[in-house]
Amino acid sequence: MALDNTTPTDFVLWADLFGPMIRLHDREADADLIAELWASGYTDLLAAVVEGVEAKAAVSGFQQVVAGLPRPLPQPLLDELAADYADAYLNHGFRAAPTGSVWMTEDHLERQQPMFDVREWYAHYGMSVPDWRLRSDDHLVHELQFVVHLLRLGTEDALTDAAAFLDAHVLPWVPDFCKVIAARARQPFLAGVGLVTRAMLDGLREDLVQPTGREREIVLHLWAQQESRAARQEKADEERPFVPGAAESW
Repeated sequence: MALDNTTPTDFVLWADLFGPMIRLHDREADADLIAELWASGYTDLLAAVVEGVEAKAAVSGFQQVVAGLPRPLPQPLLDELAADYADAYLNHGFRAAPTGSVWMTEDHLERQQPMFDVREWYAHYGMSVPDWRLRSDDHLVHELQFVVHLLRLGTEDALTDAAAFLDAHVLPWVPDFCKVIAARARQPFLAGVGLVTRAMLDGLREDLVQPTGREREIVLHLWAQQESRAARQEKADEERPFVPGAAESW
């Protein structure tokens, strides 16, 4: 949703769009939620506002998945959706954590400095998580809920903070987490949730440039930095000319 002249109302729309998506990350999809997706035309609204080939493809795929779910939903399918959710968010079955600290620290541990950093952001706005021991401050759900709160405030300062928070604490790792669950989910429903979330975050951040004057700052999480360094080294090794006698030989 690239907007030439953004207004606070535009970002309330973004907040409204993120609401159901956050719910899908918060707990497994049940019959009531999927019925609401059918009745509300949520995926149609998403399709109307996202821009870009990749984003439109992600939303179109999710539209087809949601529309193709059987009515009424059989219990075995709901059980499969719950199992996918558990592997993505509860039991580490997909080998990807839904928390920033694991992605953004060298030892890939829970509840590290990134958690305390986002806690300071929340406290600045008088917010806190209900139980950080159960679900840490830097969990995907809490971070997106905070962004939505800033969007609903709609002030220049709040939108600027939303852009800064996205750059520092959400975009460095959430899109990669979503990419992993999209690739490893057994059911296309959860895969669609991951791909659409990535598309929405990119679209929102693009729309925040105009009202805030803040271009997106690309910050790589540590895993990506390590992969990037390895790729650069591999490329350098390939381009380095062979010099006889310069390396050990048998």
